[in-house]
Amino acid sequence: MERVYLGGKFHFDFLKEGYKEKASRDFRALILGSKDLLLNQMGSVRLSDNLEYVGPYYFETDSMLDKDIVSTEMKMIEDCTTAFFLIEDGICPGTVSEIIYAATLKKNIRLFYIVDENETESYLRSPCWYPITQSFLLAGNLVRVTPCKTYEDAVSKLIASVKNLY
Repeated sequence: MERVYLGGKFHFDFLKEGYKEKASRDFRALILGSKDLLLNQMGSVRLSDNLEYVGPYYFETDSMLDKDIVSTEMKMIEDCTTAFFLIEDGICPGTVSEIIYAATLKKNIRLFYIVDENETESYLRSPCWYPITQSFLLAGNLVRVTPCKTYEDAVSKLIASVKNLY
């Protein structure tokens, strides 16, 4: 059974108006087929006979503890067989931490990042070139990287890659 983790930014906040509508457009909700599963589910969701989604879920509440979120998501990464990540920009400390954790655990890693032609420190053309490179050094050929032109391109390619596992 393939078990996937889908890391990346959440572009909504439950304290702000319209968060459910924004959640419905999140790439994880599109894969799960429901914003409600993304917002309210814990545990795994079977996507097909041989594929399960293990996380993350958006579980911010008034009583949330940050350490509980981090430890829960670390456990989800431990439980996955393949970790997919959408890297938009350099302002993604949680996603970067998750990538390095998955690489340290020698998970299959699929990175989809948006090319930034202004970033010249690496041939990757990404502000996150350092953790992407570090993941290669930690996990070698378990890491696959897909450069993307736009956020929409990255979402489309990531969803197609997950659906190839069905």
